[in-house]
Amino acid sequence: MAVVASSAFALAAVTSVVNAAPASAHVELVRITPDRDAQLTTAPKDVVLEFNEPVSTSFATVVVTSASGVSVTSGEPVVVGATVTQALVPGMATSAYRMAFRVVSTDGHPVTGESGFTLTLAPTTSPSTSPPSVSPPATPSTTGTNVAPAQAPDAGQSRGLSRSSLAVAGAFALLLIGAGRLLWRRKHP
Repeated sequence: MAVVASSAFALAAVTSVVNAAPASAHVELVRITPDRDAQLTTAPKDVVLEFNEPVSTSFATVVVTSASGVSVTSGEPVVVGATVTQALVPGMATSAYRMAFRVVSTDGHPVTGESGFTLTLAPTTSPSTSPPSVSPPATPSTTGTNVAPAQAPDAGQSRGLSRSSLAVAGAFALLLIGAGRLLWRRKHP
């Protein structure tokens, strides 16, 4: 009877650990400016990340680099609630740019992701005798858009239990079963 009781208790403990819902949802990127894969004709002054909840003001990092790997970020990112703004250097050149970020939610979970945009500046011309060329109207894409949240390398583990948590739960269950059997053998020689 003691073995059955200890086994039932161990099974109940493991089941409650495995079926437990995550304590809270994690921060997710909901909007980025410039848009993901935007084609710009005017250099942006900054990049803006908007999350679904506030992030830590101490651990935000945003890096924007050109195709050749040169950073165009200026200073530290500014965090106000759920919005992170990173200033960019003036005079950015025509290039594809990659933006990578890392923030930490108020509950301590890191969130990382990346985006990119392409800047194609109109060629500068010096005054000449040739007639000016007519260009199609510029349509910079500087408004935000909804984006799918970037998945962190451990994103598969953040919404459930990790393998190590399951291993600990399994070891705990075995320990309880073993303790129950030991108690039963002591009482029933």
